[in-house]
Amino acid sequence: MTGPWAAADRSAAPGGASSPAGGADACSPAGGADVGAPEAAPEVRALVPERPIGEPLIGHDGRVDAVTTALVGGRPVVVAGTAGWGATVRVFDLDGGHQLCRPLVGRTAWVGAARAVVAGRPVAVTGDAAGVRVWDPATGLPVGEPLSAAVWAVATAVLDGRPVVVAGAESGPDAGCENAVRVFDLATGAEFGAPLAGHACVVTGVATAVVRGRPVAVTGSWDAARVWDLTTREPIGEPLAEHVSAVATGLLDGRPVAAIGGSTGAPDERGTVRVWDLTTRTPVGPCLLFPLPVHALAVAPGNRLVVAFGPELATLHHT
Repeated sequence: MTGPWAAADRSAAPGGASSPAGGADACSPAGGADVGAPEAAPEVRALVPERPIGEPLIGHDGRVDAVTTALVGGRPVVVAGTAGWGATVRVFDLDGGHQLCRPLVGRTAWVGAARAVVAGRPVAVTGDAAGVRVWDPATGLPVGEPLSAAVWAVATAVLDGRPVVVAGAESGPDAGCENAVRVFDLATGAEFGAPLAGHACVVTGVATAVVRGRPVAVTGSWDAARVWDLTTREPIGEPLAEHVSAVATGLLDGRPVAAIGGSTGAPDERGTVRVWDLTTRTPVGPCLLFPLPVHALAVAPGNRLVVAFGPELATLHHT
């Protein structure tokens, strides 16, 4: 890898080793994982220095596909869900590692999770083949009926002072909104404004941010990554990338950025990550290449980027 991104120093990680910045091994997996832990168990890890915190969060009997965090009663919790038929969503106490309530069952194909505050209460928002659902993480019970049909990605935002969920829907309310991104009011369940139409493929990644005081959504599909003004429902500029499988937003040196992960496409399919400054719409460094397609990523505190490619996980630091 070249440019301002470098592999994070893992010299302090138990069982880990430092990777040379700029070398082919810069995308090595994190060290120190407990090889005896169940494959489906999420882990909590500190990034500085890199190390596990506590024991794996045990309870899932399938692959964990998505996680998010929230505060419930002033305590930090982890909401994690599995994929496939009979999938479940479980809520864990982040400090103690134990489950807080009964599993949120009835999921059919887990694809995403987000968090929000509705009427002063924290809620978990999930999206899958059963649609967008809102859950009370304190009780494990759903709040109301599903807000939509099948979706492939969810994120939350505040629009006109109201909590909303932005969802990559399987189909819109009519043929003209196929592959549209839809916005729902979390307090009322009603659709909030017109769908965001323009993608040629199913939207599989959604993230939100605030740029110059205005809420925006970054959406990704195989055809493109697009940035939308959620107030006007209009795209901002031209698409940022193609062959997109994951999007994330966060702050880099205090500025809002979008990280866009995907692949180079066949026949030489390698993973790609592009980071864009959402204020200036300029790239932050060159395109990063990985040996396998990128399927998940997150912008972490401390100018860090966490990238999942194939079975591997890399933490990069912006210098």
